[in-house]
Amino acid sequence: MLSTLTKTLAAASTSAVLMIPLVAPTAAYANSTTVPRKCINGVCGSVKYFGGKVRISLSSKLSRTTHFNFKTNPGDQIEVGNGYSFDREPGDSGTYSAQACDRGGFGARSTCTKWATFDWNSGAQEQEEEQ
Repeated sequence: MLSTLTKTLAAASTSAVLMIPLVAPTAAYANSTTVPRKCINGVCGSVKYFGGKVRISLSSKLSRTTHFNFKTNPGDQIEVGNGYSFDREPGDSGTYSAQACDRGGFGARSTCTKWATFDWNSGAQEQEEEQ
């Protein structure tokens, strides 16, 4: 009987320990922010900040878009598919710019929309209570 009780208590404590990591990340990532979808010059962008990452989603109102030219400001221009993400601390903010492009045929240049600039932010930084 004592052996059965010991095994039951050991199993219960193991379950409790295993449950802690499942609960802890939720509290750590509770700070999330969304910048709603906005369209400028045929380019649409939205931002979701969650879990320490700024996640930018891009789309286009054009009939055909093969890629986006993208840059954070300041930043280098790169080509991306339909989004981009980067790590940031809570409370940061900035802008990013994008062009929707249709890749040209063999030897031809891409045709792109005008640059569109959008805001991003990583939520409000938690303030400590003053005592």
